[in-house]
Amino acid sequence: MSTNRAAARAGAKYVIGIDLGGTNVRAAVVDHEEKLLERAENSSSAKSGAKQTVARIAEAARAAAANSGVKMADIGAIGVAVPGHINVPQGMIVWAPNFGENIDGNYVPYKQIPLREMLEAELGVATTMDNDANVAALGEFRYGAGRGTRHLVMFTLGTGIGGGIIVEGEVLRGATGGAAEVGHIIIADGVGSSPNGAHGRLETLAGRDPIIERAALKMESGRATLLWDYVKGPEALQQHLDPKTIDDAAEAGDELAKEVLRETGHYVGLGIASMVNVFNPEVFVLGGKISNSRTLREAAENTARASAIGSILAAARIVSAELGDNAGIMGAAELAWREVDAAKRA
Repeated sequence: MSTNRAAARAGAKYVIGIDLGGTNVRAAVVDHEEKLLERAENSSSAKSGAKQTVARIAEAARAAAANSGVKMADIGAIGVAVPGHINVPQGMIVWAPNFGENIDGNYVPYKQIPLREMLEAELGVATTMDNDANVAALGEFRYGAGRGTRHLVMFTLGTGIGGGIIVEGEVLRGATGGAAEVGHIIIADGVGSSPNGAHGRLETLAGRDPIIERAALKMESGRATLLWDYVKGPEALQQHLDPKTIDDAAEAGDELAKEVLRETGHYVGLGIASMVNVFNPEVFVLGGKISNSRTLREAAENTARASAIGSILAAARIVSAELGDNAGIMGAAELAWREVDAAKRA
């Protein structure tokens, strides 16, 4: 790996924040007044190998700059949110299962990919990167629901459960960059299916698929529910349901749907209580579309209050994320601004 890195531009007025996903890569120019200028989006070529993905990231970055009327030479640094285990000091993707390529008929996920070096060589701009969930938490901390605090924990409820932890204004990364895998905290024993067994991990109990499975099992017992209205064919019940339809039924007064979301919220609340007890945050941010469920949210807060140490929970506001889909871009921009600020101090 080369030791000749591009240097951040200390006097720059702009940075680029990039949110790399398994389907698309999104980039935007952000100025020092926290204004998101223009953006660009294209395919991330996630299964076509690292060179192709780097080309797509560079394409999005250049397009965002061009759309904003900014030259790449005026960009102070680039921040990238990357799904996977990231070694931040080395700028290395340790492992990213959703990115890779087919070699001799076998899919090989990214392992030990020097993404920072590859991007700096392609764009000539100082680049920094971190895990996408960490970056989203940083975005909320700096520009969203955690603005003005020093200690934050975030859960993002979706297909799985991601999150990030901010301590004294810094992302908690751990020894090798693998910290804050909040979806994998153990909150029960002998429940929650996963490839490695029933270990009671939070995301195996409160992620998208467990919510749907919980509803389907209750329906299969013959109970009346509005959810039957969504079943239009002979396929397995899980194929006709999603968390939004379950929440819609709960909002319409459906008891089965409410039960599903209360049970899910209970598990989320146990996760909140565990994190609050350990990290003593000022703000606990809940993001992701599933967190918008009023029934789930009430159950989660009730369980958190019943399970956390009261004097510690009293210091923490449980709030909704504010940045939505922009959390990754804005968090990546904050990574980049920190590189620029470090160059000023050098």
